[in-house]
Formats: sequence, structure tokens, C-alpha cells
Amino acid sequence: MVDLGTDGVAVVAVCGTVNFALRTAAEQESLVGAFRRYLHSLTAPVQILVRAEHLDRTDQISELREYAAQLPHPALETAAREHADYLQQLARDADLLRRQVLLVLREPLRSMRPADGLGGASPFGGPGRRRADRHSPAGGHAVHRAAEVRLMRRLAEAAELLGPVGIVVSPLDAGQSTAVLAAACNPDSLVPPSSAVAASGDVITGLRRVETDRSTHRGYLPAGTEVDLYEAP
Repeated sequence: MVDLGTDGVAVVAVCGTVNFALRTAAEQESLVGAFRRYLHSLTAPVQILVRAEHLDRTDQISELREYAAQLPHPALETAAREHADYLQQLARDADLLRRQVLLVLREPLRSMRPADGLGGASPFGGPGRRRADRHSPAGGHAVHRAAEVRLMRRLAEAAELLGPVGIVVSPLDAGQSTAVLAAACNPDSLVPPSSAVAASGDVITGLRRVETDRSTHRGYLPAGTEVDLYEAP
């Protein structure tokens, strides 16, 4: 959950994609119908965000080179090393991007007013009583909790309506949501957002010594890293 203060709460979910162009006409109609049913079910605004981010294949290239020698046949080892070379050349000659489809749901904080069975105001709670309950700690927590419940119900409905056509809706955890918000607020940052970065209130229990660039003194260092700085020659 992303707490927006007096503006309510929000949740961010990543959505899988399907290849529409390769489907038959009947399958395309089924996909459109599923999306239409989801749109018709909406009772509050949603945001569908398609974002592009740089694709880093460094880890994949390193794994290919590391495990190539362990493959059972020399031809497989050769193919793995050639594929690693191809990925390295591709990353050097082209700006690799990947697209991510996010579904953002927001729920405002609605006042929880006592109501009778007919939908009218309860005779046992006047305006002063409702105002006091809403601004009390217990009342504020109840309003916030009710907004979270409504938000999770809307997210479950999205997953239920889009899942049958192959669109998987997966809510982001706290670290992933933080990385998405950091990238949206500062898209040109040289420091890539990562869910591994410690939050402001986290306790760092370990240190790792690294050597930074001698000439620039600039690089991405995870939280808790011990740094040795050297003067440029």
C-alpha cells in the first residue's frame, strides 16, 4: 500500500501482456471482450501506465559464461559462449529497453458515517459525534483500513477479470513500489532504482568494501557499502 495521506491510499500492480497480433479473429474478440468487461466493472478511476526502462543484461551474460563449461556437450558450450558474446555486442551497440505495464489503483478516504437500515443518518450520531469519531485516532485508523479493504477488493476483481485471457495482475511489494516511484520522480538519474536499496528506517547490519572509479568518484553503491575513495591521477 502507498499511503497518500489525506488523499487516500494507492496500490501498484504489474500486468502481464499477450500478443494480440498473433491471435486469431475469435481469440482477438475474446481478448477485447475481457478488457471490455473489466472497463465496465470499474467504479473508480484507474491508471494504466506503460513505462520503458533500460534493460541490463550484465548478470545474464555473466551466468552464461560461468555455466558454459558445465554443459554436457562441447557444442552446447560453444553456443552458450556465442550467445553471451552476442548479448554483449547488442548491449554495446544498442540502447536496450523493456516495457512494463502497470495498473495503478487509488482509493480516497471516505468518512465512515453511521447509517440506519434505510441508508439515512443514524439518530444516535449527530454531526458533532461523526466529526469527533472521524478525527479521533481510532476513527482515522478505521477509515484508513476501510479504504485499504476497498482497494484490495478492486485489485482482486481486476485479477479475476483479466486472468482468464492470460493477463496476470501481480501487486508490487514495498521495495518494488519504492523503485517504481523513485524512477518516476527522477527518470534521468544515473543511479538505477532497485528494491534492494534500504529504506530510511532500515537498520544496516553488514558492510561490503568496494573500490569506486578512481577518475570520477561516481558509481552505484548499495546501502550499507563501505567506500574507499582515491584521488584522480
